[in-house]
Amino acid sequence: MICPLILGATSWGQSQTLEVINKIPHSGYSEGLDFHEGFLWNALPNRIVKINPKDGSVVESYAPATEYSESIKWVSGKLWNLSFKSKGLYQGKLRNNQLTFEKIEEVPEDCSWGIEKVGRELVMTGNFSNKLYFYDPENRKWTKTLVTDAVDLEDLAWDGKRLWTSSFSTHRGTIFSVDLQTGKVQSFWELPQKEECPIVDGIAFDGKSLWVTGKECSSIYQVKLPIPRAITSKQNLAK
Repeated sequence: MICPLILGATSWGQSQTLEVINKIPHSGYSEGLDFHEGFLWNALPNRIVKINPKDGSVVESYAPATEYSESIKWVSGKLWNLSFKSKGLYQGKLRNNQLTFEKIEEVPEDCSWGIEKVGRELVMTGNFSNKLYFYDPENRKWTKTLVTDAVDLEDLAWDGKRLWTSSFSTHRGTIFSVDLQTGKVQSFWELPQKEECPIVDGIAFDGKSLWVTGKECSSIYQVKLPIPRAITSKQNLAK
């Protein structure tokens, strides 16, 4: 997102270190990441790229739904795409090596930054927001809004039990999970050299491990799925 940096210390409890399995070269920018049929898919502002997870090479490049693309998610052979330039939620079909999008819905805020599928619903972040929005794509209706302990929520990844995300402005270089019943932040994890990826904005789950990347980040990291622990600090993120 093109927006001012919000700096300042917050106390969310001590972070644990992610265990890196592998890392591959990256363009150095990201608006979202997904893993689909053996490939990584990376949302950039003006394109969506398909990446070979073995070496980081770009296999294909596609035009996004709008001139400034946000996060992406493959669901049942269709690619959902958010936009930073509009309130739109778009669904794309890949035909003859081209993605063709249609606008399905408008998101609750000015735009959304992250999207993931949890059960039968799509879950989306907002714009500089501490909220998660749940959408039923079959019936095309918003079903729930969850207020979380975090702010400026970025890309999302569901591992089957936990929803992982990061913040654009706070606890930089770190990913954390959010309890989908309470909105409470559960655990914090950082890369061994988190200065190499100062703004995490790209998390994907491949069925076994997580993939992490972001802005000003020259690599995509494959990391072991963290085992969360309870936060010991009594302080929550300041709203």
